[in-house]
Order: sequence, then structure tokens, then C-alpha cells
Amino acid sequence: MLKSHIYSVGSELAKNAVLTRDILAEAKFDDVDLVEKSLGIKEVRQAPLNTQPSELAVPAAERALKESGLQYHEIDAVIYCGIERDCPQPATAHIIASKLGLTPTICLDVANACHGFTSGMQIANSFIRPGDIEHVLIVTAEISSRVTHQVTEMFKTGALQQKDIKTHIGAMTVGDAGGAMVLGPSDDGRGINHIRCGSLSRHYALCSYNNNEYGNLSFNMNLGRISAVTLKLVRDLIGPTYEDLSWSSDDVDLFIPHQVGERPFHKHWISSV
Repeated sequence: MLKSHIYSVGSELAKNAVLTRDILAEAKFDDVDLVEKSLGIKEVRQAPLNTQPSELAVPAAERALKESGLQYHEIDAVIYCGIERDCPQPATAHIIASKLGLTPTICLDVANACHGFTSGMQIANSFIRPGDIEHVLIVTAEISSRVTHQVTEMFKTGALQQKDIKTHIGAMTVGDAGGAMVLGPSDDGRGINHIRCGSLSRHYALCSYNNNEYGNLSFNMNLGRISAVTLKLVRDLIGPTYEDLSWSSDDVDLFIPHQVGERPFHKHWISSV
């Protein structure tokens, strides 16, 4: 089989940078350094409230496409992976493809919460390896500040109390950005060597939110438990992955933690490997 290769990446950050300590101060938290101390997250980016995800996704995709060196007609698939979408129907992938002037054979949205982008990479890899298609644009964007503003207001007005901090502090850790990646077949042996996944669906209730059309917000993000479960899952996955690749930790030049910020990994895992 072919090996899929990351040709390029692109990103777009919302312009307004906001310190997490300022968000917590607005929400009337006593410990305004809580997020920075516990997770290492010092600031987030926030877009205007009426911004659609595709508005951040498109410039990120444009950068990735330019860096890839491909012509637009060479993109065979567009996969959008954000939690937030422009609308329930059509798929946001179609909106992005249209704005970019792409004519992909496959155009779809993937929904898998914070792991949507990695799921998009899995799908792209599965298309490319057998030669079904050649080039895939994976793109995502989030306007998470909508939830941040709502939760902050709920703390300010007393709708949420100190007892709710543990399950709602996560709303102060997220921001607005777009990201994109172009994948295609490798012609020199470089590329994705291995993908190993694990799912613990019984923990689904640790992170959930629903923002319905009437503006009613249901939100829960238990970061302490999420961190503990994530760290254990990574530890369980990394050993077998090293074995399959005939690697040790000394062979790793760059480790990118995807979930819960960098500090829990440094404290509990990276430093002890």
C-alpha cells in the first residue's frame, strides 16, 4: 500500500487575544490565575460573535493549499472536522469548498468533538493508502468563545456558583481558530508510519455541551477527570506504538499533546518517560 504524507498545514487565529486571567476576573473568580497554573493556558483568541467557522477555516485552508504546491483541481476530497459548523445542512465542507473554488469528489463533515481533526486524518489516510484518491484537504475551525461568553455571564449573574467551577472552568480554556492540512501519497518513503487509537466511550459525560436554538446552554467539562483519563489512555497507547515502530522515547523529537493543555503531560508523563 501507499504511505500518506502531510504536504502542508495552515492556520488562522482570531485577531483578538484575551488573557485567561482576564476572563476569570470578569466571571468574578477569586483565583484568576487558575487556568494558567493548572493547564499552562495563558491566553485564548476570540472572534466577533457573529463569525462563522468557515470564515476562519477558509484562510487556514488557503495557506495550506498554497504551501502544498498543488493546483486546486488536484484536491479530491474536503473533510471538515470542527465541533462548530456554519449550519446543520449543508455540510460545512461544501461551504468551504465552494468559497475556495474547489471541486472535490468527496466532501463531508466529521463530528468527533475535540478529536475531529485526528479522525479526519484517519479517514484521509484510509482513502490515500489504497490509492482510492490522491489529495485530501482536512480543515477545521471553532468559535468556542460563544460558550466562553455564556458561561462567564452565568458566573457573573450568579446562575453558576463556586461549586460549578470544576465542571465549567473548561469554558475559559477554549478559543477561536481555524486549521488545515493537505495530505497525499508519498513518493520518497516519508509519511505516516502508524496510527493507533483508543476509545473509552463510557466517559462521554465528562465533556458535553448543547447550545440549542433558543439560547439555552447545557455545559459540562470536568477537566480534572478528563486529564486523568487522557493521561492513562496515552500511557496505554504509547508503549504498543513504540513496539510496532521499533522505537523508544529517545527516537521522539517532538511530542504534541492534543488534549487538556501541556502542563499535565509535563507533570505526569513526559518528564518520567
